[in-house]
Amino acid sequence: MNEPVIVLDGLTKSYGKHRGIENISFSVAPGEIFGFIGPNGAGKSTTIRTLMGLLKPTGGKASIFGLDCGQYAAEIAKNVGYLPSENCYYNNLKVREMLQYTADLYGVDGRSRMGELAERLNLDLSRRIGDLSLGNKKKVGIVSALLPAPKLLIMDEPTNGLDPLVQQTFNQILQEENEHGTTIFLSSHVLSEVQKLCDRVAI
Repeated sequence: MNEPVIVLDGLTKSYGKHRGIENISFSVAPGEIFGFIGPNGAGKSTTIRTLMGLLKPTGGKASIFGLDCGQYAAEIAKNVGYLPSENCYYNNLKVREMLQYTADLYGVDGRSRMGELAERLNLDLSRRIGDLSLGNKKKVGIVSALLPAPKLLIMDEPTNGLDPLVQQTFNQILQEENEHGTTIFLSSHVLSEVQKLCDRVAI
């Protein structure tokens, strides 16, 4: 039997006296599209940032590919495409330059894939990041996460700011990635969104 791609065991994160997440346990199987749903402020982003090694847990454990998320964050990141809930980019760069920067970080030649994804999502590669709307910045983040063809996609509220037509295209792209073996973990506060896509859901 294949080992789970993601395992959370009693994961807890507190900010001083304030509780972020408490005693979360679940696993995500290889090749699964797994939805993580809850209202705004429920702790979805805290959980994801802890998985990505950006936050240190107060208690419990989290692992990806059998590696501890805190101890091996850099090694794990080589095989993970990550879309945060809020994107912070270099505003004076053009979209193409920003995405090429991502490709270089992963050590891949992403030009062909960049062009294909940008065309499907109606993203203008020649525009400056600082001139983009919220929805177009989200598209940059989606292409950036998909660019290295990762084994695992972790996406925090990926459709926030996308219009319905682009959402539909995005869902098709995710299903295609999944058919090629990519495991997908995505958070949302919209139940109908995860119902369309996901094999299983944690609430």
